[in-house]
Amino acid sequence: MRRLKRSDIVALLTVSLLFVVVAESVSLVSWPSDLHDIPAYNNTDPSGIGVANSLFNDYLFTVTLIGLLLATAMIGGIYLAKKEGEG
Repeated sequence: MRRLKRSDIVALLTVSLLFVVVAESVSLVSWPSDLHDIPAYNNTDPSGIGVANSLFNDYLFTVTLIGLLLATAMIGGIYLAKKEGEG
């Protein structure tokens, strides 16, 4: 059996601590019990209360920029993961 190095132990402890912090954060949040507390889209209300209304009306440039960034990261990941043929 391979013996763990000091850096492996530090990495394991760091990941474990991060997992505990995330698990505690998720468990301590008071989640809404009603599924319709935040409507996804509301086309009847002129104020446009809804997550989709806010994203695509108020934050259109930001959502578009994030979409382009994610698409670029996906294409870059595919390019890096592609193995070149031997020969």
